[in-house]
Amino acid sequence: MAWSDLVTDLANEGYLEAGWEPSFAAVPRRPFVSSRCWAHAEDGTVVELDREKRPREWEEAVTSDVALVLAKEDGRPTTSASMPRMVAMMLRELDVRDGNTLLEIGTGTGWNSALASHRLGSGSVTTVEVNAQFAERAAARLKAVGFAPHAVWGDGAEGWEANAPYQRLIATCAVQHVPCAWVAQTNGVMVIPWGNGMCNGALLRLESDGRTATGKVVEEASFMWMSGQAPADWPEKTAGAASRTDTDPRVLTPNEARFAVGLGVPGCRYRVDWGDDPDGADCTLWLTDGESSASVRYMPEGSAFPVQQAGARNLWDETEAAYRWWEERGHPGLTRFGLTANSDGEQVWLDSPDTPVPVHT
Repeated sequence: MAWSDLVTDLANEGYLEAGWEPSFAAVPRRPFVSSRCWAHAEDGTVVELDREKRPREWEEAVTSDVALVLAKEDGRPTTSASMPRMVAMMLRELDVRDGNTLLEIGTGTGWNSALASHRLGSGSVTTVEVNAQFAERAAARLKAVGFAPHAVWGDGAEGWEANAPYQRLIATCAVQHVPCAWVAQTNGVMVIPWGNGMCNGALLRLESDGRTATGKVVEEASFMWMSGQAPADWPEKTAGAASRTDTDPRVLTPNEARFAVGLGVPGCRYRVDWGDDPDGADCTLWLTDGESSASVRYMPEGSAFPVQQAGARNLWDETEAAYRWWEERGHPGLTRFGLTANSDGEQVWLDSPDTPVPVHT
């Protein structure tokens, strides 16, 4: 697929509103993708793409609507190029106006910054990157294609006060909690990937007046966690108090269920071990907050499932209570949830700020 064909498709599907089509046409992704990267094949396997060894496959991936991993550390992705469709959708949700100033959290490849610089002018764009090497590389790529936004190396959680206030803020990394600095430095729209330890998968659109930001989830989205906001590491497995539950642990498989439950059980991380049977005939659900832990084993022949809980929190009890709350409200989807954030803290809500989501601790 040629880049122009992809831009046409995105425009026809409504992703390039608010004046973004000329920017996508003028600023292709290609100059911002490293010569070696990785992509998911249709069968789910990860394919390495090397511009020198497999130029046709590399070119096809770069100009297609696929996400690309650009760097890894210990086998884990550390930076990526998002699907162009996702980039376009997030920029559309910003609802930019000519003359707006924009703060981007997470420069990454620099492509987002280039698009914003084309649309708003380089002088209106500030972008912050926590990784010094990535920041330097992105700045060089931006310069090579003729853009010079205010690109800085720093902790994105602090925003960039020197150029505040901003009329728009966009984050290219996921958070569990919206930093106070972002709210304080923005008078306008904020678009932020948002998740929790059970489901990293929502996109928030908030409106901030510099004191309070509030808004709802507008779409599903999964991004790498911002430094310092990743869920807790898994502790060593320890035996705990034994009990049984009538709740099938597989009810937490859908993203909608895990997202809602994760909001009600703060700090809790989720994992399923499927064993040798990917169909889940026998599997174990694991929960942890880094200190407490719980496990629930599903066995097809049972109607009550074995539970182990260790530590100060009974994480399965909390999870079960949060699931019941979600179930009693008709299994609301992601876009019915919202967030209000200010210097006093955060409140997660369902449908409106008047209906807060309870925390089950």
